Amino acid sequence: MRLNVGFILHEQVGFSRIFDIDCPSVQIDDQFVLSNLHGEIQLTRTNLGVYANGYLQAYHDLECVRCLNKYRHTFDVNFNELFTLPAAAGDDPLLHIPETGILDLQPILREHFLVSIPMQPLCLPNCKGLCPVCGANKNDVECHHTENDIDPRLAVLQSLLEE
Repeated sequence: MRLNVGFILHEQVGFSRIFDIDCPSVQIDDQFVLSNLHGEIQLTRTNLGVYANGYLQAYHDLECVRCLNKYRHTFDVNFNELFTLPAAAGDDPLLHIPETGILDLQPILREHFLVSIPMQPLCLPNCKGLCPVCGANKNDVECHHTENDIDPRLAVLQSLLEE
């Protein structure tokens, strides 16, 4: 995702332009492809460079940690970044506007989208997961298994529960 911001750099401080984003597919890295990326990014000229304020939404297929089914996850990302010109010592190279005036947003978007991946993705908030006996997806079928035999080493504890 590249935006030409060269014309913004020649404007007065406070000049702003909104870019509408609508991409059917964006390759963020080798294994992470976003589909239907859409939203808007507002770029504002500041005395230090260009301030980017945006909201993007996209979809990516994830695997549920309970039932192991793939599902389409919606990502909603808000970001605010200041891209500086020229590069000062110690500046983040990702936040530097090159001399060409073409701003590459892919590394920044990659960070924001990767951070927004849930730690434990769930297809549904109340996903029932897999049956520990037969492995069937409990969201689709109802298993009726007999109770497991009690480990003889724990049989004494079972007798305490019966009392």
